Amino acid sequence: MKKPGTLRNGFTTGSAAGAAAVAAFRQSAEPVELFLPGGGRLAVPVFRIWPGGASVIKDGGDDPDVTTGSEIRVELTPFEGEPGASDYLEKSDDLELVVRGGPGVGIATRPGLAVPVGKSAINPTPRRMLLENLVKAGCRGRFLVVISVPGGEETARKTLNPTLGIEGGISILGNTGIVRPYSNAAYAATIMLQIGSIAASGGKTVALVTGNRSADAVARDYPELPPEGIVRIGDFIHVAVTAARKKKIGKVIVGCMPGKLFKYACGERNTHARECKLTLARLRDFGLDLPGLPLERMDTMGELAAHLEEAVYRKVLCAVLEKARSVLKQWAGETVVEVALYDDAGRRFHEND
Repeated sequence: MKKPGTLRNGFTTGSAAGAAAVAAFRQSAEPVELFLPGGGRLAVPVFRIWPGGASVIKDGGDDPDVTTGSEIRVELTPFEGEPGASDYLEKSDDLELVVRGGPGVGIATRPGLAVPVGKSAINPTPRRMLLENLVKAGCRGRFLVVISVPGGEETARKTLNPTLGIEGGISILGNTGIVRPYSNAAYAATIMLQIGSIAASGGKTVALVTGNRSADAVARDYPELPPEGIVRIGDFIHVAVTAARKKKIGKVIVGCMPGKLFKYACGERNTHARECKLTLARLRDFGLDLPGLPLERMDTMGELAAHLEEAVYRKVLCAVLEKARSVLKQWAGETVVEVALYDDAGRRFHEND
């Protein structure tokens, strides 16, 4: 039984697909022990099996995720043909997978996403999870993996997929395989407790990071910080910065990526997709002139980067950084704010490079 006040983790659509693929291969409805990208394992219950296929019900835990309850189906069949235009080819020494999105899985129609235009919205990490877990299960040869989600197109209308340029269904996502309930209000209380504990222990510097990738990058770039000094804040930037100010923390390092940075620059206090829906037209508020670009129809910094030369995109990032610092400093009061900006690969952005 869950303890009062604690939050239950869930698992991603990518984990659901990986577990369903293993169940389809084994033709067993027993729970699948899934190997996760960052190490560790996760027991995932199987919903049902049929010849050549299996399904898992996505469980987001205590995170208010609209894909929770969706049935993630996987068909696994021997394959001798060629991949289609929207397919992916994933292979190891002994196994080759053609990974295909079926009904209810979206197709990318805009650049700047984690998948190319015209491809199924099945992100790189879930595809690697499919391959690695099937290899560990003993699968060998060449197979077609078709992932489908009954009702996925309707569910996707409740997400940001339509505005991001993913059409026809939901995305198969997950960098860690685990859904941590960052969007739950109880998590905000946890953040405040963590920061209060650091202050009570004499800590003068706190790093606020949005997730695992920014946490890893900050730990690399600030080796003087103890592990407990790096606080995963998810979407609760305002809660975290004001907590640091109230606890008289001397310095806050905010580790993030361009998408979150843009939201900070716009003054958004909660950056969850449900709470914060912005278009890049707000860049004009920062004094940026980008003629010829349909900013009103752009939702991600990745999409913008795909339309700009590197030097112009750097200019944009510098302007957004300056504005974000201004907003964060207003919230932080006398606490010093340093922003560490990273790309998806964990490379840090330096304004003077």
